[in-house]
Amino acid sequence: MNVQLLVPPVVGGIIGYFTNYVAIKMLFRPRKAVYIGKWKVPFTPGLIPSKRDKLAASIAKVVKENLLTEETVRKRLNEEKVKISIEALVDKGLDRLLDSMPEYIEKMTFSIADRRLFEVLNITDVEKMIGKVVNYVYEKKTTLRDIFPEAVLRKKEEIIGSLTKKLIEVAREKINSEEFLDLIADRIQKFMETSGKIPDVVIFRKPVKVISDTIAVKIVKTLNETVESPLFVEAAKSYISRTFDRFLEKEIVELVGKKYDRESLTRRLTAIVYENFNTPIRKLPFVRDKTYTLIAGWMRALIDKNRELLIENISLKLLELIEKELPVIMESMDIENLVAEKVNSLPIDEVEGIVLRLIDEELRYITLLGGILGFIIGAFQDVLFFVK
Repeated sequence: MNVQLLVPPVVGGIIGYFTNYVAIKMLFRPRKAVYIGKWKVPFTPGLIPSKRDKLAASIAKVVKENLLTEETVRKRLNEEKVKISIEALVDKGLDRLLDSMPEYIEKMTFSIADRRLFEVLNITDVEKMIGKVVNYVYEKKTTLRDIFPEAVLRKKEEIIGSLTKKLIEVAREKINSEEFLDLIADRIQKFMETSGKIPDVVIFRKPVKVISDTIAVKIVKTLNETVESPLFVEAAKSYISRTFDRFLEKEIVELVGKKYDRESLTRRLTAIVYENFNTPIRKLPFVRDKTYTLIAGWMRALIDKNRELLIENISLKLLELIEKELPVIMESMDIENLVAEKVNSLPIDEVEGIVLRLIDEELRYITLLGGILGFIIGAFQDVLFFVK
């Protein structure tokens, strides 16, 4: 085999490979212009560093017009996973709001404590707000359980135990009082004197008084033993628990009674607010007695009871708002300038790294293809030589 026949293909392959390799490197290198004296060496800096501004502008334009368009964002917003993410975000937001609500209400209240109510509220707005609350209570048939703070409901057993203990203490105090003992003795004496079994003679009155006092003491002793017995304590707890549950199940409308209908109740509540319109906020009962903490608890109970519905509605409204204001949002974000500035702010070696990560394999194939084409052209020269 004639070795000289291999020279053109091999040399052509090496030249083709090296030429493509250099051409690819010249996309990024050199990164800065090279000068010999005052003469700038041609093709320096490399293509991408020298055309960086145009490259950034072109990428930004492609992103704005083809990738991150209003239609693309709108379609993504309507995807189920986006809705789920927004609902989760709203859920967390509600938790943070509810946790901070008592502190927030307290800070807000004391920040305006020296102002008068009419300086903070508009009576027309107050009436509308009260009207909405009253309508909600009537339409939803809201019960006391609905508005009681969850923290109170969770402590039901503790509250019942405390009430039972207090009831027994009060009962014991009353039973052991002189007034109660005298009352029992007096009633027994009157019964004995009016029963017709004892003659109405002065001589018999003293023994009757002694007997009455003795019986009264025994009755008090028996009552003390009764109220301290476990059976009585459990019966008292059971009675208080049933009464507490019946009380919680009562509708607020039922408690208000027939005295007020929706309109009259709204007017009455508005009048109560109006009566205090000239009162400094710090002197209002709900501030003075810190009732606002209870209000915060009621608000939490209402929100927790309707949590799923609230999350769904807030998420839906939020999505609708984003879609409605999407053109303004996109314009204010100025995607094109944002992308262009970001690309221009990146160091050139980082830009090179990004490009190479995307098309590194393709660039290797191009380099290899240069070698293959050079080899084929060299071989074609051998063919021409033999043809001649």
